Amino acid sequence: MIETFKCLDCGSDTSVQGGLCEYYMVYDHLWLAANPKRSGMLCIGCLEERLGIKFKPSDFTDCPLNQPTDMARKSDRLRERLGISKEK
Repeated sequence: MIETFKCLDCGSDTSVQGGLCEYYMVYDHLWLAANPKRSGMLCIGCLEERLGIKFKPSDFTDCPLNQPTDMARKSDRLRERLGISKEK
C-alpha cells in the first residue's frame, strides 16, 4: 500500500489499485472541519464519522474525479453517496 492513500483513521488503502476505491473531493469547508491539517486521506466512512453526517451528492465538488465517467473505479458506498448508480 502506498502510504499516501492510507486512511488517517482506519488505515485502509483508499486507492483504486487494490484498495477501497474511495478517492473523491468534498468541499473545502467539509474537509477542513474534519481535517484541519488538510493533508492525508480519509475513506468516506471515516470522514462521515468525523463529521457525524452521511454525505449526499451536494457535498461533493463538481470536479472530474466525482463524475460518472469514472464510477467503475469507485466503491459502492462512494457511488451511493455521489448519487450515481452502478450501471453508469
